[in-house]
Amino acid sequence: MLRAALTILRKDTRLRLRDRSVLLFAFVVPVALTLVFSLVFPQQDGFRLDAGVVDLDGGEVAGGFTEVLLPALADEGLVAVTRFPDEAAARSAIEDGEVSAAWLIPAGFTSQVTSGGGGELRLLVNPDHTLSAQVAQGIADGYGAGLDRISLAVATAATAGQGQLGPDVLEALAADAATAGVLVAVDDLVAPDRQLDPTSYLAAAMAIFFLFFTAAFGITGLLEERDQGTLARLQAAPIGILAVHLGKALGAFVLGLVSMLVLALASALVLGAPWGPASASGVVGVAILIVAAVLSSLGVMALVGSFARTAEQAGNLQAIVAMTLGLIGGVFVPVGGGVLGQLALASPHGWFLRGLGDLAGEQVWTAVLPAAAALVGFGVVTAVPGIVRTWRQTP
Repeated sequence: MLRAALTILRKDTRLRLRDRSVLLFAFVVPVALTLVFSLVFPQQDGFRLDAGVVDLDGGEVAGGFTEVLLPALADEGLVAVTRFPDEAAARSAIEDGEVSAAWLIPAGFTSQVTSGGGGELRLLVNPDHTLSAQVAQGIADGYGAGLDRISLAVATAATAGQGQLGPDVLEALAADAATAGVLVAVDDLVAPDRQLDPTSYLAAAMAIFFLFFTAAFGITGLLEERDQGTLARLQAAPIGILAVHLGKALGAFVLGLVSMLVLALASALVLGAPWGPASASGVVGVAILIVAAVLSSLGVMALVGSFARTAEQAGNLQAIVAMTLGLIGGVFVPVGGGVLGQLALASPHGWFLRGLGDLAGEQVWTAVLPAAAALVGFGVVTAVPGIVRTWRQTP
């Protein structure tokens, strides 16, 4: 039986390699789309806030914001700061799109803080740049928390001293206020649904998306044999129908596996966007996910194909399912967390991309095991009824 299945595998492989549509869907189109999308929609490595600052105070406390906090954020690559002489210049820059937000430090700001009266740090934002406005607001709030501590310290000292503060106390409080900016800590955050860099994510997403179309070519082979009348001849041969099914399944598996491996290599070598860490553990993790993804695609496409009576009908149904699962799984747009992130886990595509994200985050191959198990689960759950239906329909 195995020998007959391998013979069918070799025959199907030769036929598929002569089919230009298979080569396009399996190799050419995914790489081409990834390249085009990466050029048309260039992705930045991270978020940067382009903001301005207007310092009408010039005191030590204001200097804590303009000379301590903002330069520290700029060194982290999170903020690009432009200084403006007055509010009108800042407003004009925001309207022209030069900056997304601007902090305005009014005159008398330092004296208000050191006298215990607090201080007002104003924020000008472009209403069309919601994310930038939120980040700028967060920076101002963080600095304001430090100023509240200073104001409380001044008020407490004034009460204890019956309203009389010596020059040395005021000088110490002013120095403390000037360094209040360091109270705003900047940490790298790792989201629960860790993801690859944009180009790698796009390359992997295109690969898993077109994998389902590639697997469909192998699954519809049995229907093509039946439509062409060659299935009856195979059944008449002394090989058994099980060998025919096994040969077709192996052909689809090999085609999908080779497609994914080629796309993974092309992603790393041509696009400079590897799917995992450049280590032995990373290679093992990617390989596990690829095998699991191929098995998943075979199961899903086998089930969908079992509801068709002709190869053409099967191709149409499989295309609809592949497109729907790809959209749900975040192939075209990263879905992140929340409701959409949970919905993506209803698709093998979402689990594959989640597994690559986990691998990138933890840097060890064992991180992919939950996603790989889910992918294999998809394959088994869909393959069993698909095989049963196909077996019953085989004349």
